[in-house]
Amino acid sequence: MKIIKLVATVSFVACIFAALAAQSVAYPQFVEVAKKYGAKDCRFCHVKPDGGEPFSARGRWLRKEKERRKADEVDPNWLAQYGKSAKKK
Repeated sequence: MKIIKLVATVSFVACIFAALAAQSVAYPQFVEVAKKYGAKDCRFCHVKPDGGEPFSARGRWLRKEKERRKADEVDPNWLAQYGKSAKKK
């Protein structure tokens, strides 16, 4: 019985680490793409330097674009249109 608990605990911890690792590695490529539009780091779209919530005005705009486009995820290339949509109104 102790072995089953140990295996379950180790599996759970491994899953948590995998999820966190995938989450932290998933978006740095956004900065690389966003550099074309003036980004230097995550604060281009986020308030905190390590990303996540809260979002800056640009980040909030990207999230609204994601909803408007019914996309599965944000595309940093949308930044080419940031500011232009506000000028049209």
